[in-house]
Amino acid sequence: MNDNQSLRQVSLAGAAAGKKKQPPKKSSGKKKRLWLIMIPIVLVVALVIALLARGCGSDGPTLTAREAIQYTVTPDDLAGKVSYFALGVLGDKSTDQMDMVAVMCYDRKADKITVMQMPVATYLVEDGSFATATLGDVWGNPKPILWCDTCRGKVAAEAVDGENHKICGSKLTTRKGSSFTDLARVFNTQYGLPIDNFLVIPRDGLVKLIDALGGVDMSLAAKTSIDGIDYEKGVRTLPGKAAVYYAVEYNYKGTPASDTERMQRQRQLFASLLDRLSKKSLKDLYNTDPALKDVLSNLMLGADPIRYDNSSFGKARLLNVGERKAENTKSVETIAKFLYEISRIDLENITFCTLPGTAQKRGTGMVYSVNKTQTITLLNEHLNPYDLTLDDTTVAVTELKKNPADADAALTTLDKVLVKAE
Repeated sequence: MNDNQSLRQVSLAGAAAGKKKQPPKKSSGKKKRLWLIMIPIVLVVALVIALLARGCGSDGPTLTAREAIQYTVTPDDLAGKVSYFALGVLGDKSTDQMDMVAVMCYDRKADKITVMQMPVATYLVEDGSFATATLGDVWGNPKPILWCDTCRGKVAAEAVDGENHKICGSKLTTRKGSSFTDLARVFNTQYGLPIDNFLVIPRDGLVKLIDALGGVDMSLAAKTSIDGIDYEKGVRTLPGKAAVYYAVEYNYKGTPASDTERMQRQRQLFASLLDRLSKKSLKDLYNTDPALKDVLSNLMLGADPIRYDNSSFGKARLLNVGERKAENTKSVETIAKFLYEISRIDLENITFCTLPGTAQKRGTGMVYSVNKTQTITLLNEHLNPYDLTLDDTTVAVTELKKNPADADAALTTLDKVLVKAE
């Protein structure tokens, strides 16, 4: 609801409540009773009008009588069957290029998950839709939004008149945009996918999670020195700092080719994480007894938690429950329940794949150019269990090279990726 609409409600209520009293008459009792009946009716009508006006005026979908959002989520009729989540690992700083970006399709009905990994140098588009032309930089560089200080709200493009707001005539300002909204819009506009929530973790948060689970098993390609400790070649149980270094920094040269290589290491990390999570009870992950140590409390209550939309709607979409139930679920508890749920899925039913594409020169650097035809095929075969429309009309990725060669999507299930130290 914008402020103009709020003021409209206040004006109606004020007119009703502030009407000057008249000297009592014989019929005053009936009139008072009639007015008492009319006040709530007037308020309800005003509220309905305001909500309808708000829905029509937003530049995003209206889903419930909650705050209008600026990205597309899974349609209500499919929300209980399938969910889509944006995944990410932040760089050393939140404004740095991300270390990992992916999208998860969670087929709740079939108990299957497909994760499409995407090189951070994936080329987007340079038409002003985003503040950057590469995927991994979207989070740290959200597009500024136009803002009306008078109406105290975001202004849609069609409501702009030069430098002013068409509605009130005030001069517009800009405010920092939303990292998640822009990331969600990438999947909406470039890949035709809805996004129900996001799970983005900083490097230090991932270190804490790994350490809380007792480390992860990874296969080292060569003898490696990490944080002053030498690790021999082969499968080793790595503590958090070493595991994160090996998954995101080892041999990474900032190129699309080296990024696709580290994606393979990241698969090992997530396979081991899920394997270790599968051995934990819900109370192991989170409990309300401060005397008992659990896996997630220190992480989620610390400086580098798993970031997600923890509104009642966001939690409802994450847990597949109603908003009323979700709003009473604590933030740590929400993540615990979600991780517990997905870690019960057999690793053979969790598929990872890579966005099809090829490295291309762009300006002075290299970017990852998507193979559109292959991408549409991959999306429909592995990330579209309930017939979303994913074709040339909804998938709008830009190919920098005409007729690109077929790329290896590197499809594999995590049971084939999991390694275990002796």
